[in-house]
Amino acid sequence: MAWREPAWFTRPALRFAFQRGIEACGPTARIVRPPRRYPGGFALAVHLDLSDIPEQTVTIVFGHYAPHTPHIYSDGPSESPHRYAEGALCIWYPYDPAEQQWTRRDGPAILLGLIVAHLLKEEWWRLTGEWPGQEAPHHTPEARS
Repeated sequence: MAWREPAWFTRPALRFAFQRGIEACGPTARIVRPPRRYPGGFALAVHLDLSDIPEQTVTIVFGHYAPHTPHIYSDGPSESPHRYAEGALCIWYPYDPAEQQWTRRDGPAILLGLIVAHLLKEEWWRLTGEWPGQEAPHHTPEARS
C-alpha cells in the first residue's frame, strides 16, 4: 500500500483553527465525535440561531478517506429536495469542477456562509415550494429527489 499524507485534521492546531474560523463568524462550535460512517474523521457541531431559519445545530464532518470534502448534517427541519438519502445537505453538485465547490483553501467562514445560504434556500422552498437559485440534477443513487 502506498504512503498517503495524513488528513489535515490529524493536527490539533488545524482542527482548532478551523473551529475558531467558524466561531469568528458568530456561532458557537464544538468538536464532537464523527458519525460511525466516518471512522477516524473530524466533526464540528455548530449552533445556528438566525432570525430567518429555525434554530438548529449543523454538524460539519470530514472523513478519513476524503478529508477535504465536508459532509454537513442538520438537526433542523429535514424536508428538502437537496439532501442526500443519509440526510447530508447537497450544497453543491458533486460532479461540478473543483472551482465550483468549497475547498479548505476557501476557509471555514466561506463554508459556513454556504451552509447558511443552503438552509435559507431550504426554508424558502418549504414556505413557497420554489427553490431559489440554480439547481443541478440529482441523478446519483445517493441523492433523494
